[in-house]
Amino acid sequence: MPREEMPGFIRVTHAWGSEERWSAVACRLGRFGERSRVPPGLYALGRPGAQSPVLVTGSYRLTFDLLRRDLAGIDGWILALDTRGLDVGSAAAAGRFSTDELVTRVLSCRLSRVVRHRRLILPMRAAPAVDRREVERATGFQVAFGPERSADAGRFLAGEDLPARRFDVRDALVLAPAELGRSLLRFPSFAFAALLFAGLGPGGVSLGRALAGCWPLLLVGLLLVVAASVLAPLLRAALPAVPLWAAGLAVGLALDAAMLEGARLASRMDPFLQAGCWLFFPAAGAWIADQFRHAMPVSAADGLRRASPVLLAGAALVAILALTAFVLSKATRWG
Repeated sequence: MPREEMPGFIRVTHAWGSEERWSAVACRLGRFGERSRVPPGLYALGRPGAQSPVLVTGSYRLTFDLLRRDLAGIDGWILALDTRGLDVGSAAAAGRFSTDELVTRVLSCRLSRVVRHRRLILPMRAAPAVDRREVERATGFQVAFGPERSADAGRFLAGEDLPARRFDVRDALVLAPAELGRSLLRFPSFAFAALLFAGLGPGGVSLGRALAGCWPLLLVGLLLVVAASVLAPLLRAALPAVPLWAAGLAVGLALDAAMLEGARLASRMDPFLQAGCWLFFPAAGAWIADQFRHAMPVSAADGLRRASPVLLAGAALVAILALTAFVLSKATRWG
């Protein structure tokens, strides 16, 4: 065990109490803030010694709590990086679960004085963001990438071979609430733009005109956020060959058909506004759904792969066409 003069650490247990259960529910529902984070640093899980394994994770509380619970019966060290409260996949994509942060945390915690071995176990989702050679050169610790899910960490430490696991419907159902929460945080920006568009007229912006004219756009936009964040990942899980962006595009098209034609919202729109909606909402659905890839296992088809130049060019073209349609819609009404 570390001596009293050794670097400080925080001792935690495997068991969950009522606070952890409530925190898990809040995180699953997309509630963020300081309560969804743990302080970065070194944690002693159980009664670890100088030869106990060191597992690295992020500062997202749900990720941290799941890891310590899934390591029931195992004493070890948990090194939490400062990922600003993001889970490992999102933090890796955002550059917060990085080589520099890992090196900084290992050195600041003086990990070499805590353990005698020189091995760090990182989640597989961090693989694209961490340079093994640089970490070893800067700290002397070798990096090993463990399983994608904390539930398999115990078997990994025991040396068992783990079968490859793909993104499935259960994963989609578990991860969708938090991703929906993130997507809803962007909705106010869309609502403001829709109000501004609907209220804009020859005499400036009219609040009455905005409230009377924007509700179809707000309704379709809100339904799109929910559908693209929940239904698109479920479609991707059921049909692994379908990319997330394609699933979101399909959801957006289906929603346009249901709301514009089925609910006859198109009857309140001029042809240019209809065209803009048919372009904008499916494209927005593809973008929202594609954000889900940062929460998926690295081995999944989408992983943390960057969008292809062809897709980016297509998205830019659709954005230009949609903007043109919206401008023409206003121009014909003003004329």
